[in-house]
Amino acid sequence: MEAFLCQQAYREFKALSLFSPKRFQAGFLLGHTRGPRIYIEKIWPTKEGFKQAAKIYWDLERILGEEIVGFFIYSSSNRCLSSILKPFACGKILIEIDSNKNNPISLKCSVIDFSQSFRLLPCSLQLEVGGEA
Repeated sequence: MEAFLCQQAYREFKALSLFSPKRFQAGFLLGHTRGPRIYIEKIWPTKEGFKQAAKIYWDLERILGEEIVGFFIYSSSNRCLSSILKPFACGKILIEIDSNKNNPISLKCSVIDFSQSFRLLPCSLQLEVGGEA
């Protein structure tokens, strides 16, 4: 499986990184799946992390009419991770974002998997041509 980050979503990550990571610590990835590739087209930040993650997931997908292909978190908050390592998130992408003054944005991509317990499997992340690395 491979993830493809469209320019629009990358720009949204960069813009969000201008704010305190504590303000918008998590959110949803919107896009679609085509074959073995997941396209991330937009992001939807949350102010409360992933409190009631499953309920918000289904409500947001129904209201927006777009597929939620995954989640993002800033600085690998274990509390946020435990909220999404659940059956509804299995097979979805997780992007962990590290942002600081010296390196504006660093992205780590994983797939949420289950094999006797939930785990994160490494997943390659390709940026759309023209996007900055």
